[in-house]
Amino acid sequence: MLIISTVNVTLSYVCCCEQQIEYMITIISGTNRANSLTAKFAEQYGSLLSQHEACLLFTLADLPVEVLNLDVYEKGKKSQKIIELQEKYFLNAEKFVFVFPEYNGSFPGILKVLIDVLDPKLCFGGKKAGLIGLATGRAGNLRGLDHMTSVLNHMNTSVMPYLLPVSRVQFEFEEDGTFKEGTLKLVQQHLDKMLVF
Repeated sequence: MLIISTVNVTLSYVCCCEQQIEYMITIISGTNRANSLTAKFAEQYGSLLSQHEACLLFTLADLPVEVLNLDVYEKGKKSQKIIELQEKYFLNAEKFVFVFPEYNGSFPGILKVLIDVLDPKLCFGGKKAGLIGLATGRAGNLRGLDHMTSVLNHMNTSVMPYLLPVSRVQFEFEEDGTFKEGTLKLVQQHLDKMLVF
């Protein structure tokens, strides 16, 4: 079942050390632009993924303004909202799917801000990620995919080699908001590989 933003639902559980710990895949819509094509794409990906695996969708449009506080990097000074965000979407995630647009030849700065305010070892260390780069032009955010791969590798996150660049994303949806047939096939390939990665 897909959970968008702060909607609660029961997730699958795995028994570990006599405690029940939630494990899931978190999908991150990597821009804070309102009503973005990125959010639309991420929601459709999540709808497909939720048929196979418990997942959450976090859109950066819901990012708390506290990420911009000057003391956010000081130990013990993260706001409660950031702590809650970290606990809900990152700590118990085994894998991540980052869906992000091309901004000025890379991924959006606000996505890097999110990464920087989280605890890298707890949130990303030893975990796995799949990347989807979006662009309204022809390159499919290839440079952004490379940049994001470098950032995640630096934090000891394994990036699935099958990167999905999507060009002219504005033309890849049907009128009802679902993926067009060709795009759906590519997304399904990415999703299938992500499940076994």
